[in-house]
Amino acid sequence: MGQRIKFSKPVAPSLPLLLLLLLCFTSLRGSAQTVESFLSRAAALEKSQKYTEAESVYRQALKQFPNQPEILKRLGIVYQTELKFDQSIQAFQQALHASPDYPGVNLYLGLSYYGLNEYDKALDAFDAELKAHPGDRRAHYYAAMVLESLGRNIEAIENLDAIVKAHPDDSKAWYQLAKIYRTQAMNAFQRVADLAPNSVLVRSLKAESYAEDQQYPKAIDEYKAILKEQPDFPGIHFELGQAYFNNVQFAEAEQELQLALQEDPNNPMANYELGDIRLRNQKPAEALPLLKIAVAGNPKFLPPRLDLGKCYLALGNLEQAREELVKAAELDPNAREPHYVLAQVYGRLHDAENQKREMVIFQTLDSRKEQTLQNTARELMKRPN
Repeated sequence: MGQRIKFSKPVAPSLPLLLLLLLCFTSLRGSAQTVESFLSRAAALEKSQKYTEAESVYRQALKQFPNQPEILKRLGIVYQTELKFDQSIQAFQQALHASPDYPGVNLYLGLSYYGLNEYDKALDAFDAELKAHPGDRRAHYYAAMVLESLGRNIEAIENLDAIVKAHPDDSKAWYQLAKIYRTQAMNAFQRVADLAPNSVLVRSLKAESYAEDQQYPKAIDEYKAILKEQPDFPGIHFELGQAYFNNVQFAEAEQELQLALQEDPNNPMANYELGDIRLRNQKPAEALPLLKIAVAGNPKFLPPRLDLGKCYLALGNLEQAREELVKAAELDPNAREPHYVLAQVYGRLHDAENQKREMVIFQTLDSRKEQTLQNTARELMKRPN
């Protein structure tokens, strides 16, 4: 028989060895939590505006975790908050050396350069952030600010357009766009005035400016002067007709808008305004083809769609009236009139249930508008003279 193999008993680790293993395990667990612990402590200090103490915590963290990008990023932000831009730049660059695409670091680096008016370096940093993270809204925004400072307004507009396309409710981006466009327009206006003073071009720009400010009588005077000086000035009949229309001078508007449609039969606004005048004058059959063209040219513009529904109602085409008015109500959920006219259509169709529903919607919207007007009046009364 072969020899039996003897298995020795497992040797239990000695007490000192157990203690050593336990200490190592505890140390590893502690180190895994330490970064977050440091960040939490520093964040609490920042919240209390104790920035110097927060700096100290971040520097302690870096001794234990050298080149940790999140710690470096937050330290740089603290420096930036204290307007220590050179030190913040150093921290951000160190973070990028450790992790070149770490989110947000190039953004804050750009902001520090922006604070030092080093626009080219700021722009390079924002571009780097956008290259790594194309959808970063803040990088687009501050890149636009830098580009505007450099006089590169077209590129600034491109960045702001990227924001409002992705975030249509970003009021700050829309505000900056409006400012840039206004500046561009004023510069262009001045350039025209310098190149062709007292010309019909300058008069036209003045007239448009008056119309935008709802100073319609002044706009009309300028357009009439242009028409007298240069009767074939492009678009003059439409512009003058629109000014008359907005100034509720419908007879004069009708004459000019007819001439405008001879020049451009498919002009949506000219068709709408002339169709609206014909509808006001109780000529729905004449208004109908004009309003159809207006709706086709701008399907999402509420007034011609609403007028088209009214026109069908006046002609007795109730089902077509209903279809157009339902679409009009969908274009603007807060618009009251489509529901009021729809109630009339349902009444003519002997549909009492839908008639009642539309009147309830109309009355609800009407009450909301009245409440809004009252609130606005109260706010105005609170303001000092």
